[in-house]
Amino acid sequence: MKKLISLILVFVMLFTLFGCSKTKDSLEDYNNSNPKEMSLISVKDGYLVDENGEEVVLKGVNLGNWLLWETWMGFVPEYTEDWAYFDTLEILLERFGEEKTEEIVKTFEDNFVTEDDIAQIEKLGFNCVRVPFWYRNFMTEDLEWLTENHDDNKGFQKFDWLISTCEKYGIYVMLDLHGAPGGQSKNHCTGKAGRNELYDNEEMMNATVELWCAIANRYKDNKTVVAYDLLNEPQNNGGYEGDYSWAAESEDAVSRTNKAYDILYKAIREIDKNHIISFEGVWSTTVLPNPDEMGYENMLYQLHLYDSDKGMIRYRVKELKTARKDWGVAVVVGEYNNHECEEYAQKQYAKNDISRIKWNYKTYNAGEQWGIFNKDVERIDIKTASFEDIISFILENTKSSAFNFNAEEMAILR
Repeated sequence: MKKLISLILVFVMLFTLFGCSKTKDSLEDYNNSNPKEMSLISVKDGYLVDENGEEVVLKGVNLGNWLLWETWMGFVPEYTEDWAYFDTLEILLERFGEEKTEEIVKTFEDNFVTEDDIAQIEKLGFNCVRVPFWYRNFMTEDLEWLTENHDDNKGFQKFDWLISTCEKYGIYVMLDLHGAPGGQSKNHCTGKAGRNELYDNEEMMNATVELWCAIANRYKDNKTVVAYDLLNEPQNNGGYEGDYSWAAESEDAVSRTNKAYDILYKAIREIDKNHIISFEGVWSTTVLPNPDEMGYENMLYQLHLYDSDKGMIRYRVKELKTARKDWGVAVVVGEYNNHECEEYAQKQYAKNDISRIKWNYKTYNAGEQWGIFNKDVERIDIKTASFEDIISFILENTKSSAFNFNAEEMAILR
């Protein structure tokens, strides 16, 4: 009888622990705890720590396609294989002029990411957003500031709004220069495909320095900003030919990238000695410099992992751990989608205390696994649609309520 009672008690305990939990099938099932007060994050012995010395692991989402539209997961047709945001803007400017083009862009940006989205991100249990942006958020194509006063600059206004809203919900913000002046690779994700002119063009490099210095000066005392991600996927030139199309891990590419990193690091450190600076390795941390030899401090080394092979995932995780151990840098997977190996990859990241930021928060026409929220839409032909129809389309298709919540993917990420 005692044995039976003991078995019943064990069953009750197990049911209490596990039986009452259920698969989270909808957004309403998620309710994260109240956010903590923001603390300046820094790097200590290879780990991210808060001001109390407590370890912080970033679990976040990318806000891709917000400030820099990426056609492959957007609502504009891919008129050519390398159609990019620059091409879309050129069509809109030619058809509607500057004022109406700006209204189209503003309507999208004001509705694609709202306070409801940030609240939703916190509710889902994430503590960080990575924000891809490009120079055209702040500058003209001729590299002139949009306004004399940065307070009036729409790029800084967007950053100010996002950072203050994220602070309200306890979400850290990583600022990611996805598209540098001249392009840091030939890839379309820089905003204009086929360039990669940053490294050998003094005007482009000076403009990039000026942009990062202005950002650092504005946010140097802001604890919500967790890191400056200086260049997204530099030398991601795969599939391109012609001038500047070096292979990512070639000597030509690595030497140019690390020289650019050095210029940017030193310029930022003249202004902001406290915030973390992130370098990205394409596609390996081994292409990045030894920070001790360069005099770099408070560093976050980053990889993007889109592998769907368990062996390769283990290999990249080992690379990150080696960089952390040998160089004392913190490490992060700044973008990932591991497809059918997503659950396996999550376990590897968690087991090894590796910060990770999912690509992406919201996507159009990209397949379910690419976004926490997804929506299939018939792309609107901006070459023929009226201004009014484009505005109506954006208003109808940007709010998260118009997207499908990917509960299966989110269950893995939790």
